[in-house]
Order: sequence, then C-alpha cells, then structure tokens
Amino acid sequence: MAITAPDLFARLQLPPPSLDALTCGCDSERQLYDWLADQYLQPYQASDQQRLSTLLINLADEIARWRGPASQRLPMLELVREYALACVDGMALRQAGQLNARGPALQAGVRSSIRLLQQLALAYSALAQQLRLEPGLPLLGRRRNARALQRAVDAYRRLIQLVPLFSVATPRHTWRNLQLLVQLARAQELDTRAVRDRHHPQRRDRVANAYIQAALFASANPGQLEVAEQERLWSLTHRWAGDAAIDDNYADRDAGLLASLALDQPPIPSNRIENCQLDLRHFTAPLGWKIDLKRLLDQLSRQPGDSEGGLVRRVYCGWADHFGRHERRTPTEQRCEVLVGLGAVCHHLGTGTPPEKEVLDRFCGSKSEGEASSGTRTGLRRQASEFGGVLPDAPSLGSRWKGGVRESVAERYRAVEAGVADFSSGGMGLKLPAQLAEKVRVGELLAVRLVDTWQLAIIRWQYTLPDCVRAGLEVLASETLVVQVQRHTNAGHLSAPISGLLLRMADGERVALALPEPLFKCGDNGELLCRPEARSLRLGRQVESGSSFACFEFV
Repeated sequence: MAITAPDLFARLQLPPPSLDALTCGCDSERQLYDWLADQYLQPYQASDQQRLSTLLINLADEIARWRGPASQRLPMLELVREYALACVDGMALRQAGQLNARGPALQAGVRSSIRLLQQLALAYSALAQQLRLEPGLPLLGRRRNARALQRAVDAYRRLIQLVPLFSVATPRHTWRNLQLLVQLARAQELDTRAVRDRHHPQRRDRVANAYIQAALFASANPGQLEVAEQERLWSLTHRWAGDAAIDDNYADRDAGLLASLALDQPPIPSNRIENCQLDLRHFTAPLGWKIDLKRLLDQLSRQPGDSEGGLVRRVYCGWADHFGRHERRTPTEQRCEVLVGLGAVCHHLGTGTPPEKEVLDRFCGSKSEGEASSGTRTGLRRQASEFGGVLPDAPSLGSRWKGGVRESVAERYRAVEAGVADFSSGGMGLKLPAQLAEKVRVGELLAVRLVDTWQLAIIRWQYTLPDCVRAGLEVLASETLVVQVQRHTNAGHLSAPISGLLLRMADGERVALALPEPLFKCGDNGELLCRPEARSLRLGRQVESGSSFACFEFV
C-alpha cells in the first residue's frame, strides 16, 4: 500500500500556519533585505554571530508558520538562507581545521549552526506543503515545489556534513525527516528535477543527488577520519552521487545501501547485514529503498590508489560485497556486561592507586607472556572505513543530572547487560537494549565482560532496530592498565589527575595511552602517575580516535 503525501507531511510534524504577519513587519524580500541591513549584523564578525543566528532562527520559524502566499515566502526564505549559510560557515565550518578551535565559544557556535540548519529545513518543508495545496499554474508550482524540497534536503545534507567535524551526535529525526522529504519528491516525480543553487559546485542540484551524497558520506564513517580527510570525502561524494541511484523495487540487495523510513539513521551498507535475518520489506517500496552502488563500485575498483592515505580504497572496502564479511563468524547466544565510555571503563577497572613503576616498565617495555605465545590475535586490526555508521556521541561526558536528581557515580557508570550475537577473529557483534541508542555510537569505547574477563573494544558500526541496537565491535587492546595523567597547562601548572588507559594494542606490538578528548591533544606534556614517583611523558601522534577519546603514542 502506497504512502500518500498527506501521510508523509504528517510524519514530518511541521508547525501549522498560525501567524498573520511577521514580527519584523516585512512582507516582501526587499523589505526583509532592508530590515536585515538595518540590524548591522555580519555573519563573519565573531561578535555578531550569536545574535544573528538567533535572529535568523526566529525568522525562519516565523516564515514557516506565516499564512502569507508561497510567492512571498519563498523569496524571503531564500534571503534567510543566504545569511544562514554564511553564518554556519563563519561560526563552525571555518573553525573545524584550526588548532585553537576549542572551548565554549565554538561549542555555542556549533550548537547554533545545527539549530539554524534544522530550522531552515523545517521552514522549506512547510513551504513545500503549502505549494502542494496552493492553486496556480502547475508548471510554476512544480518549479517552486522542487526548489523548496531541494533546499530542505540541502539543509539536512549540510547538517550531516557538520556534525562529524566536531564529534557531535546527529540530531534526532535528521535522517527520518530527510528520507521523508526524498519520498515526497519521488512521489511527485521531482527528485531528479534540476534546481539552480549557487552554493553547489555545479550550480545545479537535485533532491536525489543531495540525498545520495549525504548517504554516501555518512555510510563511509566520517567520524573516524581527520578533518582534512572528511573535507576530501565530502568533495568526492559530490562527484560520486551521480553514479549511484535509488532503487525501491530491487531483487538483489548486494552492492548497495539499504534505507528504511522507519529508522532514524543513515542507510546501511548491504555487506554489513548480509548474514543478518532482516525483513527486507522494511527496505523496499513503500517503506524504504536501496541506493544502488554497482556502477560506482565498478569505477572505484578500477581507480588507482590515491596518494593521501588510501581514502578511496578504504571507502571502497566499506561498501564492496567481498569486504567486511569475508572472515568466518561464529553465531552464538551469550549474555555479557557492557561498560560504555572511557569514564565508565576507568571507574570499574581501576584500583584507585597509581601502579608501581616496575609494572609500567614491564607494560611499556615488552609483550606479555600470554601475548607472545598466542596466535589468536593475528589480523585483528581492520580499517575503520570498512564499517559504516552514524555520527559518534560521548555518553561518558554527559550530564550528571537525571530527572532533576543528581546521579551517583555508580548509577552513571553502571554496567549494562547485553547479548553477544557472534564472534570473529577480530571482534564480536552485540545486541544492546534499545534505550542505549543515544549512547552507543560509532567510535565509542566499550568494555565487554564475558564470564570473568573484560575486553576493551571500539564500536565500528551500529544500527538501530525497533527492539534493540546492533553493534559491531573491534577488539582494541590485548592488555589494559588504568592510569592517571596530569597535564602541563599553559600557565605552567599541573592539572588534576585525569583517568586514562594504558593499552597494548591488539597487534601486540604498540603501546598507546587512551585519554579523553578534547582535554588532551598531540604534543601535550604531562606526568604519568606511578609509585614511587611520576614519570614524565610527551604525547605523540594519534594511533586511534573515537567519539570521546583518542589513543596517543608517547615518549
């Protein structure tokens, strides 16, 4: 049974038209332009950005609820969009690659940018709903409707680009709303209609291409990439979007990304779930579709390796059918306990006292006896891009208040019971309670206890089902020791002791220090607490990064 346009708009939960006039008194693009100019707020002036973003959020919200005709609302929204995109660029995007881009001011700018893009998408969605019902010339109405839908999809696309740059979780309902808008465009045969957009590299864009680009970018696991690699991946997906296509009545699910309107998450690479018992009706019309990657994968397979870290090859391995499930997996039904986040792991596994210096020397100097004689840890490392998933969260650094009551440390860091679905030579698959959907994100650190043994792992992929969360873990370390580190501040003082993990990585060769981000960065100096006296250290390059932690080499 087909889903109708009114049903799709109802699921978007758009604000009803309730305003007879805007509070600024404007009813045309020219009047709004003059009014904004009189405010003397510049999007690239740091002192003006928060005030301007708040003003634009309120303007977009009012235009979304205004009863004015679409012929007036659309040009005014286009003007608000120009200001909004400049504001997002100045507050967030230009700050992403800067070394000193940290602190409360940047966090406030990122939050405002996210809210501004969300409100812009809702305003254009409300306009598309009005255009569908408004009488007038059909040709002109379809042209305006295509533009409104493309602008709404583009706002969500820019939001999906923004959040991994700052390790922020993708806001709730982003993917649900985006895919509902795509379904609306497809139902009206507007998804492939070209729309002028001066902010697009080709100056023209389509709803389908904008959505496919966002899906390609998110499924390539951008949260595990550095800022420069994320920017390069974003540029590549602009080109790749034209080589993929939406197919809602497919016979073969291979070489594709599977999307469901019931799931608020990016489309899932088919090679991640080829051995899972999933009902494909949720991923076919009218409930979902497949993004066919056969043509794109064929081109990537013949493309020579790129010189900048093998990014294209890593992305290809994350989508191609003959990668990701080539190793043997052993199904099982076993219960386990799970700790989510670096803070919880340190709280449960730590002894509360610094280790002896001899213990540190042994840990850092040579492999443990069990590791030296074991052959079961070979080939544990996998490329991060092999796994797909959504933007990571940082649950262990969240609020200590719940329902107005201060949480105890034991409650905040308590272990959660979960199920083990399968094992492999490098990790395991988990079934986690559905209430952990906001905490269990790609790149988060987990400790899993099977019987009496804790194993440290990192989430490489996850997706949310109605009754549970499925996650794929990669074993991160063969040996772990909880330590405390004091960082040398710019003022020349030592910080309070901060808990971290000394790891012998799963390859058995490297030793690294897992510490919370953004408290630590490459090049920091500090003291590793041990008895009888602390050991000085300097953090080197990152060997692993997650949503709320990073693993550093050190000397």
